[in-house]
Amino acid sequence: SELFQLLNTNQKTGILTLHLLKKTAEFYFKEGGLISAKYDNKENKEAFYAILKEREGRFKFTPGLPPDAMGAEELGDFMWLLMEGIRRMDEEADTN
Repeated sequence: SELFQLLNTNQKTGILTLHLLKKTAEFYFKEGGLISAKYDNKENKEAFYAILKEREGRFKFTPGLPPDAMGAEELGDFMWLLMEGIRRMDEEADTN
């Protein structure tokens, strides 16, 4: 979550690629807002929520976006997405 917050706070535009133990994830940011997410056969909000559970891996941030992504809308208010993801993780922990 700290990495996502850093990109949001600094209003970065580009692609964050996460190389995890078994899978790769891609997150597109435009001026700090999350506009696209793909991870483990999930897309957008569900991919974002799923990635918050991961703790190990490497990342690469590539500045800039392809032209077709520049017009994309944000998936939602970033802080709301983050808080919703954390709430979901807490609920999962409570049921285990």
